[in-house]
Amino acid sequence: MLAVAAVAFVLVAHLLADSTGGDATSSGPDGNAADESMGTAARQALAAGVRTVPTTPPGKLRFGLGPGLDSAQHSPVAPDLDFYSTWFNGRDDLSFLRPWKADLIPEVYRSGHGIHLIVWLDGTGAISTFQTPHGPACGREYPLSSSFLDDARELASIFTGPADGPALYVTLFTEFQTYPCQPNAWSASPETTNYYLTLQDQYLAALRIFHDGAPNARVSLGWGGWQDRWDDPMTGAGRSLFPHFADVMRASDFESFQAMGDDPNAGDVMGMTRQLGQYGPVMLAHFKSSSQSTWTSDLHALLSGDAPRQLSESGLFAFSFMDQDNFNASPEALAQARGAIQSHGVHAPR
Repeated sequence: MLAVAAVAFVLVAHLLADSTGGDATSSGPDGNAADESMGTAARQALAAGVRTVPTTPPGKLRFGLGPGLDSAQHSPVAPDLDFYSTWFNGRDDLSFLRPWKADLIPEVYRSGHGIHLIVWLDGTGAISTFQTPHGPACGREYPLSSSFLDDARELASIFTGPADGPALYVTLFTEFQTYPCQPNAWSASPETTNYYLTLQDQYLAALRIFHDGAPNARVSLGWGGWQDRWDDPMTGAGRSLFPHFADVMRASDFESFQAMGDDPNAGDVMGMTRQLGQYGPVMLAHFKSSSQSTWTSDLHALLSGDAPRQLSESGLFAFSFMDQDNFNASPEALAQARGAIQSHGVHAPR
């Protein structure tokens, strides 16, 4: 079994000790879970260090494109983008990311473009029941492991850029609601609650790692974009899950979510922006549809008429296309995307 989230717990505890001059590592009666007031104080200390995202004019958005830095910079729409998105899906990806540190990443920053690192881990490592500082948890092990924090340190080193240069946006644990054995609900089981509590500790530890290792980093927790569709207060599901992550989101530099359904996504984008916009600036981190007709109608609904202004007023500052598949479906699709980006985008300096 992987070594799990004790490292994250210790790092968060050290943050509190640094801010209070005291010992923040005391356990509850069972010797596992931290005292609730200690966790709250540590998160408040982190919230005081939130980094602002670059100023975006009202009604404008910062557009990005993935799935990799190398492919995005050669896209026909690249000159009008503000940043390029790329992915980390597990430690095997470090083998191709490491060489980028010396050439591609500095090249992107020099071009005036930011970088968006998306960390998706629901396909990585074992799923099991294991012990955490909060008690037994059931779900994907690797995101809560000390191994992931080691990898986060290396990622910060790879993607770092000047503090006064283009931003490094980090969407951590995208679609994190699916990582426990029982998804989307806070209290589906005690093991689910413990998993989410430990994930929060791990997220805050990773946020600190990126802040320490990359002075241009801005970090967010990545939501699956379906969470606004329903509500179940009894289990903390649907919209009732958001308040359980309120202090974590307030400690984040920005908020993020994805939208990738074959059914219409525009309603999800608007709803998630309203929900997350209560906590900070919002990024649509990866937008795509396997249905070209859905993608076309979504793009029209979200990026035409008064919609960009409304999204901006609700908190959306950035919009990243997952890849170029929908662009490449037809010349009309490319023209639609390029027109929306040119009309509503903040362009990187050329």
